[in-house]
Amino acid sequence: MNRIVPVLAAAALAGCSSHGEKARLPESTQAARAVRVAKPATRLETGLARATGTVRAKEEATLSAKGTGQIRRVRASVGERVRAGAPLVEMDPVNASIGLENARAAERLAAANLAAAEREVARSQQLFDAQSLPEAGFDRVKTARDIAAAQLDQARAALRGAQQGVTDTTLVAPFDGVITAKYRNAGDTVTLMPVTPILTLTDVDHLEVRLAVPEAIESFVEPGQVVAGVLTPSGERFSARVRVKGSVVDPATRTLEVLADVVKVDGPPLRPGSLANVDFGSFADRDGLFVPTTALKNDAGGSYLFVVAGGKAERRAVSIAPINPGTAAVTGGLDKGADVILDPGSLAAGEAVVPLAN
Repeated sequence: MNRIVPVLAAAALAGCSSHGEKARLPESTQAARAVRVAKPATRLETGLARATGTVRAKEEATLSAKGTGQIRRVRASVGERVRAGAPLVEMDPVNASIGLENARAAERLAAANLAAAEREVARSQQLFDAQSLPEAGFDRVKTARDIAAAQLDQARAALRGAQQGVTDTTLVAPFDGVITAKYRNAGDTVTLMPVTPILTLTDVDHLEVRLAVPEAIESFVEPGQVVAGVLTPSGERFSARVRVKGSVVDPATRTLEVLADVVKVDGPPLRPGSLANVDFGSFADRDGLFVPTTALKNDAGGSYLFVVAGGKAERRAVSIAPINPGTAAVTGGLDKGADVILDPGSLAAGEAVVPLAN
């Protein structure tokens, strides 16, 4: 048996040399990768034009003192409903009252000075008419009267400011609403700079929904349109009327702002801050090109996907607009007959692929 092996090896070498050829390894071939493909959908049977937003009050104010001082009394509590003009916070009025008294005294002094100047002008007029007073002297008297009149105007303006200062020691509700936050108590000292918040007042009877609407469903939104909404996670339903449709698309999120007034609630009153989903219509009757978001990839150059072309994966740069967490509308860079690779994973451009129907 040991003699046979060398003989066979020698025969093989002899055969090779007799034909003048060298021994070669078989060429390696790259195995094609199987991928799931599908044509882009041209219509969504159940796709909803839906946007997510937040319920918020149309009016909300954080009240603070109009000057530095100490809080004497807070007359409202969190959860309390108040009417417009109701006193909510009383500041210590001592300094403001002293300022008002000073302003009143200054106003009386200025009025007395003006009266004296008027009398001096009247006497000087008689002397000037009798040619007993030179014109320059008469001009000085009239100038003094004009200065006294201006000082009286200043004193009266200061008096109005002091009166307003006393009024401002009481903070009143600017509109009907509910106290939703309280930051300070009686005895606390607050400042004007920086502003110290004391109370927050929210109008819970007039609500709106602020929505970030995807660019892909912008055509579904029209001012004046009544839309259906539902809170998350409570499921409470309501209706809202579109009041404002933004004219600018956010380049980072590809959304535009839409404001809709809540007009009807099917249940308890809505709470500001709640999350809401709002439906503007359905894609069932709208044509376009739609792909699953699993087919999309992103890099510094933007969004792209892979299609099968000539047995290889070909990269296609596309413009997209998200519709919902699982679907995106392709607005450019793709034709409806392309075989889109649904799960590219780590696939590279030019790699051999074998398409499998989805």
